[in-house]
Amino acid sequence: MNEIEEIKEKIDLGRLFAEYVKTVPAGRNFKALCPFHNEKTPSLMINTDKKIWRCFGCGEGGDAFTFLMKMEGIEFKEALQQLAQRAGVTLTQYDSKEDDQKTRLYDICSLAGRYWHKILMDSSRALTVREYIKKRGLTLETVEDFKIGYTIDAWTDTVDFLKKKGFQDEDIFLAGLTIERQSSQSFYDRFRNRLMFPIADLSGRVIGFGGRALDSNDSAKYINSPQTPIYNKSAVLFGLYQAKDAIKKEDLCIIVEGYMDCIPSHQAGVKNVVAISGTALTIDQIKILKRYSNNLAIALDMDAAGQRAATRSIDLALQEEMNVRVITLPQGKDPGECIKNNLADWLGAIKNAQSVMEYFYHQITQNHDITKANGKKEAEAFLLDKLALFGSRVEQDHWLKYIAQKMDISEMVLREDMVKRTKKIETPLKSSIRTKIEAVVKKASLGLPDTRLFKRLLSILWKYPPYFDQLVMQVPMSYWQDEVVANLYKNMVLYYTESRGQFTSLSVDEKSKLDLYDLLNGWFKKKNLILNDESVSLMTESFLLFQKDLGVLSEVELKNELDNIIRILALDYLKRRIDELSRAISEAEMSNDRGKSDQLYLELSEVINQKNLLK
Repeated sequence: MNEIEEIKEKIDLGRLFAEYVKTVPAGRNFKALCPFHNEKTPSLMINTDKKIWRCFGCGEGGDAFTFLMKMEGIEFKEALQQLAQRAGVTLTQYDSKEDDQKTRLYDICSLAGRYWHKILMDSSRALTVREYIKKRGLTLETVEDFKIGYTIDAWTDTVDFLKKKGFQDEDIFLAGLTIERQSSQSFYDRFRNRLMFPIADLSGRVIGFGGRALDSNDSAKYINSPQTPIYNKSAVLFGLYQAKDAIKKEDLCIIVEGYMDCIPSHQAGVKNVVAISGTALTIDQIKILKRYSNNLAIALDMDAAGQRAATRSIDLALQEEMNVRVITLPQGKDPGECIKNNLADWLGAIKNAQSVMEYFYHQITQNHDITKANGKKEAEAFLLDKLALFGSRVEQDHWLKYIAQKMDISEMVLREDMVKRTKKIETPLKSSIRTKIEAVVKKASLGLPDTRLFKRLLSILWKYPPYFDQLVMQVPMSYWQDEVVANLYKNMVLYYTESRGQFTSLSVDEKSKLDLYDLLNGWFKKKNLILNDESVSLMTESFLLFQKDLGVLSEVELKNELDNIIRILALDYLKRRIDELSRAISEAEMSNDRGKSDQLYLELSEVINQKNLLK
């Protein structure tokens, strides 16, 4: 067993998935809402025995490596290193300590974070900073949990420390910790005299920092790490590493603006909270949050900038079909201040979060007089534009009634206006969905059932292996048009022909107890029949399909399904053969080849009779 296979064997795929998405038991395995496309019912299946997964909604699938690579946007080598560490496998073929750039940047950020944290906790230079933290209400335990640190007021303290540890100027700069002087080829610290908040990725690795000014005269209250090879601002949320388990447990993610809104909430016991660090949510961040919960509660600052950011965030979340509520704070301009003043107010505000349409109604009616025709017209346009973002017709119907009642507008008029506006407004999400649907319809109209039917056939074989005999006897190679399907089927028939005692000589009872999936895979490897990605995908997807759809079917129901599929394949083949013979007859008649045309007519008659018998 090579190192990659050993890692796959040792990784608990169910546990790996549970760290990123909410999983639900499905027999001995699991299912989940797919994190790679929008869906409301789980279509992603995870088989922990075979170490494979597949989404039957978008088609994504594979093993532990493909999942981690797609979830975290990393290359295979990085996924290999992470999974090897998790599995306790020492890599020899791939050196996990290889001095590549990303590894160095992770090491630099990790070391800088530990250095700043130690300064804050132990150094006499941080006495006033520890007092500041105490006044802000943070405990030493919280400081430890979030590894908060302090950078002293010096130009090159951090860069000098890191260079003594063997790191080069260029890598420290690429990690986002220094700024290059314009006057010379030297560097100075980006963060000076600041309270430092490490930003972690979903695996807990430090990838960047946020620094809060401690000098009231500093023009920039907060400075964040720039975009780096390991820190993608648009795809990271502060506190998500610490919050993800609580988000899944509560089935709710609370969005706040800054570090000092997020951290006090965790300290107070409300741990399903993340921060966007002073910007609006991005599509990438929303898609990441959807892995853990489809429910958002937004609690941004009560000032104008905070409310604008809230509106932009809500719009994007609604386009991603998330359930969104808005937390309105009773006192204090931000959650951190509210928690410090009275924790009960924060808990009450979460409990009483408004629906987004109530929030939008309150927002628009503050600035427009809806007792006047013009104000009512502008308010209606704003609210209907927001309502058009909802993916649920039921929700739209509910809020149309609400708006009609609150604004004293005829419900019929509102509905007519809604139809007009919906035609004009096309969200990127809806456009994307329509494009995908059109592609599926176009593909289905080509009349090539190979892949879909073949996956179904394989699913039946995994459930009840004795049907392999019938499949080989009744389905010739000529039935398959798709090259990938034909090649895989050819290798399966080759296994059947050569298997002898492994399969063909066994009794029906013995065959029914076999794991045909493992038998075929093992035989392919033994014969050095390397399957391409499409063939592997067919195998794994069909195996998970059988668990998803066929697990509860009886032997009789499976037999009926198998017979029906073989019949469809035969009809499709005979129809194609009739078309081929008809064209050949036309060509023979055009060339006055009477003998050939007569022969073809006889063959055509026989094929038509075969087709009629199958109807």
